[in-house]
Amino acid sequence: MKNFLSIFIAFILIASGSYLNAQKVLTKGTVVMEITNVKSDDPQMEMGLAAMKGSQTELIFDEKKYVTNMDMMGGMISMKTKIQTGENKMDLLMDAMGNKIWVESELDKAQSASEKEMAGKSKITYDKNDIKTILGYKCYKMTLTNPEMGDFKISGYVTPDIKTNANLVQGFQAVNFDGYLVEYTVENPQFSMTMTAVKILDTVDESKFVFDTKGYKKMTMEEFQKSMGAMSGMGF
Repeated sequence: MKNFLSIFIAFILIASGSYLNAQKVLTKGTVVMEITNVKSDDPQMEMGLAAMKGSQTELIFDEKKYVTNMDMMGGMISMKTKIQTGENKMDLLMDAMGNKIWVESELDKAQSASEKEMAGKSKITYDKNDIKTILGYKCYKMTLTNPEMGDFKISGYVTPDIKTNANLVQGFQAVNFDGYLVEYTVENPQFSMTMTAVKILDTVDESKFVFDTKGYKKMTMEEFQKSMGAMSGMGF
C-alpha cells in the first residue's frame, strides 16, 4: 500500500510538472501545425483537399525573428520563410518539384496592397468564455469575418502565452490577433480546412535560422508574384 501511494504521488507530481511546463509563457520556441481536418460537399474538391491532410508547418521563433517550414503534397512542395522584424527583412525559399526560387524582400513590402486592405476591413471578435485547452495551453475563441467576402469565415482558438508575431493564416498575415492561433478553421460554402498545433516546445534549433540559398533562382517579390500567377494572392 505504501509503495502504491508513493507511485501515485510521483505520477501526480510528474503530471503536474508537465502541465505547468506547457503553461509557461513562451518568448522563444517551436510549434508544429498540421492540417488535421478537411471537408467539402464537392467530391473532386474533397479529393484535392484530402491530399493536403497531414501537411505540416513548423514555426521556430524568438524575440526578434521567426522561421516557418512548410511541406505539402508529400514533400513535393516545400516552402521556408524567415522573418526578421527588427531588420524589416523577409527571405522565402520555395522548392516546387525541383523548381527552386529565393525571394528576398523588405518585410513591409512583402504584403500586397489588397492583403493590407483585406486586413483593414476584416472584423475580429473574441469570446473569452469559450475556452479550449490545446497541448496544455489555455486558449479562447476567435472569429474573423469580412463583409466583402460573403460567407467566408476563420474561427479558432488563440493564446496570449505564445509570444510571436508569426501569423500562419495564408492571405491574412497582415491581420494582428490577440495572440497565437493554436488552432483555426478556414471555411466558406465550398470547403473547410482546420490546422491544429500537434507539438509545442520551449526549445529552438538555431540552425533553422540559417538558409542555404545555393541552387535557388533569386527573384524580387514582384517577379515571384507574377510567376505564381493565380497563387500570388496567398501572401507570406
